[in-house]
Amino acid sequence: MKLFQRSLFLALACLAAAAVFAMGSKEAPETTVEDGPAQGIAGQVEIWEGNFMPMTDSNSAQNSKTPGAGLRIRVHAPVKMGGAASATLMEVPTPLIAETMTDESGKFFVEVEPGMYSVFVEENGGWYFNGWNGEGIQGAAEVLPGEQTTVNIRVTTNATF
Repeated sequence: MKLFQRSLFLALACLAAAAVFAMGSKEAPETTVEDGPAQGIAGQVEIWEGNFMPMTDSNSAQNSKTPGAGLRIRVHAPVKMGGAASATLMEVPTPLIAETMTDESGKFFVEVEPGMYSVFVEENGGWYFNGWNGEGIQGAAEVLPGEQTTVNIRVTTNATF
């Protein structure tokens, strides 16, 4: 009889555990723009330093990638690429839209309206950006209504490729 009671107890315990797991696997309710994540630009800054050429594991001791912690991020109206292409501007010629700081892991978020922007990170007294889009907009980030745009900035002024 004791064997039957133990077997019954184990079976009931397994059923109860299965029921608890099944409750936790329900799909999350759909979210709307009002209760969803804020719209804007999210990203991360990494500081690349050293020799990254050739791109193999054998030169990993010669280079480093560290989070860009505590850096100022600025979002400006779009900046079109001028004559000389440089990854750093001393002054950004378009209006400042928003500004934030990176956290200890180099991550940031700034809430902005839908539109096209240029994203810069402060570096050595200037404003660094990663590349440009097909229209020549430096550090381009397009925000769509109700969405977050991800921008990963790799500051490579002290890196070789």
